Amino acid sequence: MQKYATSVATDPPQGASKAVVWFCLAVLACLSVFVINGRPLFYFDTLGYIQQGHTALRHLGWPAESPLSGRPAEVVEQSANSASPGLTEIDAENTVDGSRSTVYAILSGAMARLGVLEGLIVLNVVAVFVALWLPMRVAARLWPNGPPVAHTVSVPILCASLGSLPFFIAYLMPDTFAPVLLIVIAGLAVFGRQMRIWEVTLLVALGALAITSHLSHLAIATLMVPLAAIVSFVLSRRRWWLPTALILVILGVGYAEQSVLRSAARAVSNSIVVIKPYVTARLIQDGPGLRYLQTHCPDETIPTCKLYRTLMLSNDPYRLTASHIVFETSQNLGSFRLMTSEDQKIVADNQIGFFFDVLANDPMGTTLAFLENAMVQAGFISVDMTLQTDKMIEQFDGISVLVTGPLMHGRITANVNWLNTVTPIHSALYLASLGAILVLLAWPRRVPKEIKALAIMLIFGILANALVCGGISQPATRYGARVIWLLPLVAAIMVLYAMHSKAINETSGGR
Repeated sequence: MQKYATSVATDPPQGASKAVVWFCLAVLACLSVFVINGRPLFYFDTLGYIQQGHTALRHLGWPAESPLSGRPAEVVEQSANSASPGLTEIDAENTVDGSRSTVYAILSGAMARLGVLEGLIVLNVVAVFVALWLPMRVAARLWPNGPPVAHTVSVPILCASLGSLPFFIAYLMPDTFAPVLLIVIAGLAVFGRQMRIWEVTLLVALGALAITSHLSHLAIATLMVPLAAIVSFVLSRRRWWLPTALILVILGVGYAEQSVLRSAARAVSNSIVVIKPYVTARLIQDGPGLRYLQTHCPDETIPTCKLYRTLMLSNDPYRLTASHIVFETSQNLGSFRLMTSEDQKIVADNQIGFFFDVLANDPMGTTLAFLENAMVQAGFISVDMTLQTDKMIEQFDGISVLVTGPLMHGRITANVNWLNTVTPIHSALYLASLGAILVLLAWPRRVPKEIKALAIMLIFGILANALVCGGISQPATRYGARVIWLLPLVAAIMVLYAMHSKAINETSGGR
């Protein structure tokens, strides 16, 4: 580590002033959608996080009136692309929805109680900057003649802000932490061995926050561990295991959070944690799961046969779609929500076992279905799902949790015709960025191998996100758009280093 511990020379006052200007421009770019819209963007489940956070805070000893007081006891869950959990903690008393992050819910609930829910936007900005700043600090130490840190942080964020990044910065949901987690994992895999103790500590802490902010992040991080180990080993045999160990620490925090949630729910309120059966529903809609149930049910030894019984109460084909299975409550389209809370827990707890049973029964069909969903998800990059709809405004009416006023339409959400122009522009930006990345990956000695490794990690991270969200949950533009801004971010980093390639190669032998 001492080999790379040389500090970058302290910038003169003029250089420091320029760095501040660059960082300010990047922050403004991140906040551009929030500023233009005049208020945050939100989703149906924003209310769910606030209510669950309020309940958790009350159990933790912070008594206060709910920020959502005066609202109906339950908000009807939406179907199709707008499906979301309602305000209840699932369907019955003494159950807690484990599909939502307790950590993010507590943050949301605390800020809502204080009437400063915009604090989540500040948290988004800080998380993005810190996640990128830490590995770029190490890169600046490795290549002192390369681009300065102020450029390798601010310019990529400015480029990413031409895409979906500012929409998710303004979004009162945990989605920004998916790409943050990917940057953290990539940064540790590539630069973890050269980081100072405080840098490693801060990056691991940020990764821990990111992995506990949404259940899907746990699965994404799990998929990234083998790639991180390979990249670390290829870059250097020296302490190749250290970055992987650090990433496993983050992964351990994610699994520990799930365990603590179950223990706390049982100890504090005598409740059980239920994670909605997204995997089971996806397998049924795709076909392999339904065929397995048709072949094997009724069978009391197969827990999911309990769900199959309620699925067969109606012959409406929409009953077999994943969103209706998980969220619908009507007799004609509902199934999971029509079961008793005990049976819901049995079916939900068995979804991983059900997956392996279906995989063993139809390995080819199950694999192809997952890959098809992942490919569909990879192409979904519109920011349309970050924009509040009239239905959301109706449900959020009268709730005051913001400094900027009620949860309502802003200047760009009341009329979204501009999406017809912006979405193709975003698509062109992402394709151009991917093209630039591929060219620079193939161009020898133009970009340091560590920067190439960082790019490969983040590209695979985007694919891991598509596999988890599309293959396990349901393809949706929100899931693709939340990470796709990593492409222009990575392309900008690579171009900056390509522009300094001559100086870097002369001083470092082409590292």
